[in-house]
Amino acid sequence: MRTKDLRTNNAGTRNPRALAIVPSVLFVLLIFLSGLAQASTVPKVVLEGYSLTPDPAHPGDLLNLTLHLKSVEWDNCASQLTVQFSTAYPLSVTGANTIYAGDLCYKDPDSKGTISVFVPVDSLADPGTYPISVTATYEQFFSKISDSYIVNVRVAGTPSFTASVSSSNPVDIYPGDTALLTVAFANNGTGRAEGVQATFNSGTSAMEVKWAGQTQELGELQARTSTSATLAIEIPKNARPGTYPLAAQLTYAGEDGAIGTASFNFGVVVKSKAEFEAKAATDSPLPSGGNRLVQISLTNTGYEEAKNLKVQIMPRFPFSTDGTVRYLDSLAPGETKNITYTVFVDKDASEGAQLLSLNVNFEDPAGNKFSDSADFALSVRIRSFMEQVLDYWYLLALVGVVVLVVILRRMMAAAAKGRGKKGGS
Repeated sequence: MRTKDLRTNNAGTRNPRALAIVPSVLFVLLIFLSGLAQASTVPKVVLEGYSLTPDPAHPGDLLNLTLHLKSVEWDNCASQLTVQFSTAYPLSVTGANTIYAGDLCYKDPDSKGTISVFVPVDSLADPGTYPISVTATYEQFFSKISDSYIVNVRVAGTPSFTASVSSSNPVDIYPGDTALLTVAFANNGTGRAEGVQATFNSGTSAMEVKWAGQTQELGELQARTSTSATLAIEIPKNARPGTYPLAAQLTYAGEDGAIGTASFNFGVVVKSKAEFEAKAATDSPLPSGGNRLVQISLTNTGYEEAKNLKVQIMPRFPFSTDGTVRYLDSLAPGETKNITYTVFVDKDASEGAQLLSLNVNFEDPAGNKFSDSADFALSVRIRSFMEQVLDYWYLLALVGVVVLVVILRRMMAAAAKGRGKKGGS
């Protein structure tokens, strides 16, 4: 049995239709073989993913960058794979910036294509996004192939605070003063701080932070800017001179939302000054509506000598004076001196102890001038009826003189009349 030749007809000649099909089949076969050849000669390495720790980074951080590379050609391997990292300020790579990874094949475990490097971030870096260029180079049949990738590193700013007492009113603080302090806070960091809150406390009974200024909202503070908070402190009159602690704590949120704190301690200097206490030298009450010499003892209860004192009683109902000013050369700490005034008591004064004040103007040893006051009490009593009547003795004397004159005139008239009768008889 003979097999039929498709290329010839029954007459033994070639079939033209068969001849036309042959070139097409050959062309398709060549394309297929070409694809197989390309698949087997051109491997492909891709970056499947990467991780950055921490993310975002901050100035001064040491980043861990991990790449996950994969050879995606199932029938071929990437030979002599090397990975090179290129950075620019503020990033750098610790150690060698080129890592040799060997051969990488499609069926290799994921760990084979895992490559890690450490990337320091400069401590003065500005916030922003910085690229790391990654180049994977490998060979196949003596041909070199390169693939490039970009890894972006986000650097978030970090707030960093300093603080100082920028002003005090008054400049010099003494026992008994209420002072206003202004504390300046500067964000010297590279990132903004949000929701900044300042809390102040003294931690001592010798200095009180007034409640209105204990906690203050300062809002948002951009990098390299500053703001301030003003608070009132009160120093008791009996406070000893010295330096008293003032603590300030800031709480804030960074750009990444993390809560941060910063603590500061200041010293508030309280200077020494003379302080005064006054009291009547005697408890003898003063009668209402009258006046009396009153001796008052003045004591320096402070911690510094007072010089060139000018002491005057300040009028306060029911008391008044003639405005006399007493002078003292000096009054040392703990020393007491007596001064005398004529005190007038109003006739409408109530009975009992009544307050009045001494005003003391003085200088410290350096010649600085000060003014202080000291309250003390004087007792008042209501005068008896006889005492009140005696207030009008001059009227009684006048009435007595008039009565005496009238009596004398009558007596003289009676005597003259008697002599007249005798002469007529």
